[in-house]
Amino acid sequence: MPKREARIARQLEREIARREKSARLKERIPIQGPRAEDGGNRAKSPRAGENPSSVFAMRVSWTCESPDCSDAWSWGVHRQWAQEDWERIIAPKLEQWSKLTWGEIDRFSSDSGHKMHHNMDTAVICDEAQYRLIEIEKYSDVIFRFRLGNRRRLWGQRIVDNFEIIWFDPTHQIYPTDPD
Repeated sequence: MPKREARIARQLEREIARREKSARLKERIPIQGPRAEDGGNRAKSPRAGENPSSVFAMRVSWTCESPDCSDAWSWGVHRQWAQEDWERIIAPKLEQWSKLTWGEIDRFSSDSGHKMHHNMDTAVICDEAQYRLIEIEKYSDVIFRFRLGNRRRLWGQRIVDNFEIIWFDPTHQIYPTDPD
C-alpha cells in the first residue's frame, strides 16, 4: 500500500476510535443543569445585551486553587510539579500572560502557524486524562492548554476570563502527537 493511502487509512482508524471513545465517555457522564430537561438539545444563546466575544477584551486571570496533583501518570510523571518548575517555568509565564487580554493570547502562534494557546476538545486528549477528569469531577467538553515551551503544556479550564490550572504536562503526553 502506498504511503499516502496508508496515512489516510491510519487517520480514518484514529477518527473512528475517537468517535467510539467519545460515545463511551458521553454514556458515563450524566447530563446536569438547566438543559437536562430537554436532553441538552436546546440551542445556546448569549444573554440579552452581552457580546459573546467580549471575553477577548478581558485580561487573563488565573487560579491554582484545586489542581490535580495527586499520584502519577501511567507514563511515570508525577502530577505534582516541582517547586523549581513552578518558580522557573510556570509562574513567570502566568505573570506574563496576566498582563495580556484573551484576544492577545489567542493571537499567539508558532513558527508553523499553529495557535500556541487554545481550547481543545476533551475527546482528543489521552484516555487516561479523560478518565482522570471524570474522576476528579472536572470533565467538560473542552479543556484549555497553554504552551510553555517546546513540549511543556499547562492544562486547565477557562471559565470566562479565569484560567483554572489542572495539570502541568512537562512531556507532552496528555495530548501526544505522532510524527505522521
